[in-house]
Amino acid sequence: VALTFDACATKIASGYDEEVIRVLIETRTPATLFLGGKWMLEHPGETRRLAAVDLFELGNHSFLHPHMTRIPDEQVRRELEWTQIVMYSLTGRQAALYRPPYGEHDERISRIAAAAGLITVQFDLASGDPDPGISKERLLRSVTTGARNGSIIVLHMNGRGWKTAEALPDIIAELRRKGFNLVTVGEMMREGRGSESD
Repeated sequence: VALTFDACATKIASGYDEEVIRVLIETRTPATLFLGGKWMLEHPGETRRLAAVDLFELGNHSFLHPHMTRIPDEQVRRELEWTQIVMYSLTGRQAALYRPPYGEHDERISRIAAAAGLITVQFDLASGDPDPGISKERLLRSVTTGARNGSIIVLHMNGRGWKTAEALPDIIAELRRKGFNLVTVGEMMREGRGSESD
């Protein structure tokens, strides 16, 4: 199972959930972090620190988090390229994986991403953590009962995952208790697993 965390920033400023990262580090849990370009510009120090943690794989989550299927090719390219440039300027490395905002993509988007050297990665389990009304218990149940071998689970670390940090220690413990090995998306792909990667 791959736990993934999106850090998106739209035109509105975004946050950074330090507690999510602390839990991942303390429990030695690998994760794939899909970072938006604008989010990285708003959080340069945090971006550098995340890149220095050997448990984490960084992915591209577009620059401004638009509905990519609704914008022209050149704008799609800019969204991906700007994010790669920002990541490289802050961390000295570039993403190999791309997660479409809102999970919206089609063959055109995947083709443009591939031309930019990016593999498009979807998810099969949306945790529901952006819902302000979600309880810790419901979030825990949603993830641990929905996970299956090869699942890619999406959570958030931009301050818009309402109970994510609170539920995360129990989510990790319960997934491990059920016998799941927690890996990055890249590791999962190298092992030939993964439910929704293109």
